[in-house]
Amino acid sequence: MVKIRCGFLLALLLGVVRPASAQTQKATGVPTEFRLWEFDEISHTCRAKGRLQDRGYCDSRMMDRIVAQGKTAIPILISQLTDAHRTKEPIYDYWSYTTAGDIAYFILNDLFTDSDWSTFNMPGLEALNEKCDDAAETCWRRFVTRHGRKFVQDRWLSAWSANKDRVYWDEAARCFRLSPKTK
Repeated sequence: MVKIRCGFLLALLLGVVRPASAQTQKATGVPTEFRLWEFDEISHTCRAKGRLQDRGYCDSRMMDRIVAQGKTAIPILISQLTDAHRTKEPIYDYWSYTTAGDIAYFILNDLFTDSDWSTFNMPGLEALNEKCDDAAETCWRRFVTRHGRKFVQDRWLSAWSANKDRVYWDEAARCFRLSPKTK
């Protein structure tokens, strides 16, 4: 009985099982998923250096909606890390393809990366940073082949669970940061 409850709770947290209130959430405009495989970058603006949440660098109504959701977007994105739906075309230059799970990973990383483009504000994800000197796509595909998308999702879920009460949005830096104490 405990295993069933824990399994159901994990499925609920990851969005595999939708609570009855999910229909109400949809009616109120709170998404239960983002259609990342239909990522809507405008005029191929999200392809070079920068963070996906930076206006002017990446023009996307979807990114605007994700940022507007605030912290509630994070568990939704985490639930989509294993999504293998392919985008019509890669959202990054020189990539052969991208999936919704890839995009969820890019967005999560960018949302927790400070405006200096190097400070990452989510502890507990060190296992996702293997040294690799190859092209970004090669490194990412090798990592996913070696560890699996579920591994990435589990690490993000663990980090989120440990830190979600400290996460806040810094509008000036356009990223999530962690407060020193639980709010």
